Amino acid sequence: MKVFTIAHGHPTLHKGGGEVAAYSLHTMLRAAGHQSVYVGWGGQPQSPNGGSLTQVGDDDYLLYTQSDHFYFSSGSKNLREGLEVLLASYEPDVVHLHHYIHVGIEVAAIVKQVSPKTRVVLTLHEYLAICANNGQLLNRAGEVCEGYKPERCNKCFPQTSPASFFMREIAIKSALSFVDDFLSPSQFLAEQYIKWGIPADRFTVVENPLFSQSAESAPGLAPPQKGERWKLGFFGQINYYKGLDIVLQGLKQALDQGAEVEVGVHGTFSAVNGESYIEKLNEAMSLMGGRVKYHGAYKQSDVESLMQDYHFVIMGSRWYENSPVVIQEAISAQVPLMVPNHGGMKEKVSGVGLLYEPGNPHALSKLLINLADNAYLKCVAETKKLAAKLPSEIRGQFDTVVELYGSR
Repeated sequence: MKVFTIAHGHPTLHKGGGEVAAYSLHTMLRAAGHQSVYVGWGGQPQSPNGGSLTQVGDDDYLLYTQSDHFYFSSGSKNLREGLEVLLASYEPDVVHLHHYIHVGIEVAAIVKQVSPKTRVVLTLHEYLAICANNGQLLNRAGEVCEGYKPERCNKCFPQTSPASFFMREIAIKSALSFVDDFLSPSQFLAEQYIKWGIPADRFTVVENPLFSQSAESAPGLAPPQKGERWKLGFFGQINYYKGLDIVLQGLKQALDQGAEVEVGVHGTFSAVNGESYIEKLNEAMSLMGGRVKYHGAYKQSDVESLMQDYHFVIMGSRWYENSPVVIQEAISAQVPLMVPNHGGMKEKVSGVGLLYEPGNPHALSKLLINLADNAYLKCVAETKKLAAKLPSEIRGQFDTVVELYGSR
């Protein structure tokens, strides 16, 4: 089978979970004997026309293009020309889109116009089509949104009329009508899009098949002895939506109550929320007296071994995370998780980790103060059971995707 993957980034340039998931599937397809071509967004175009393409490996490309952030419409005049060349060169059976930002939401329509028999599949990694606030399903006050309505969106963005939000909805749904099938890595995400108006029979809920080299059993950390600390690891992009500040506030409250806990932070700071947010995080970390250690960026190939230095991998996400790759990585590393109790996080972690009320540092501090050996060891045992099933589950997820590619 010939599969053509178009994603919103290349993992060598962009470390987000969606990019990692897209490239992982590309790697698995090639290992299984399929011809897989990967095209990842490389950045803004250098020429006015845009759409320039650079080959960076065997059947591996970077696409330089751009789109607006309201309708996601491409601003690259020769995008169609570039896609026509690639489609003619490879004649794919399937074009699998892992996003529409940067590249342009018109891609599905272009594929169908140029090659009508080519199947178009789209994996939805978050909620950008529904929510104009960076797809977070949060209002501008940072609170969980009550649900999409043009009038409600206008309250978040007073300069944009309800009519404009309605036209945005119509335009995006029209572009998505050229997609044959949608993949959703969580039931929660699928339900949000079905409520928004995508027919349920066009969805297949299947976890992202995450290629993993780790299948060996790991001993895991023993519970801390007297005078030792519980060790928590934070991994991934660092921005307001990921809620590292919530984790730090909860930690500070727990430390004030005498909890023996420390946090290691792995990842890079994102400027998406401005420099003031980064400054506040750095100030908060500096006031923790060595209880928070910032380790900086990490290689994707090292993430599981880094996680094994901790009792728990912790998340603080304010938004309804769909299926964070960090959860799959932690389970593969056989390390329990501590996550907010909503969205795909709740769906993925129930039974193999600890949950706390989203956006509530006090709820997190109570969890940290009351950490106990028995609860931890139970989480470790359940995580190991799930990790042992991963190879067969990943194979099943991969087979489901390939079967969908071939269906009519």
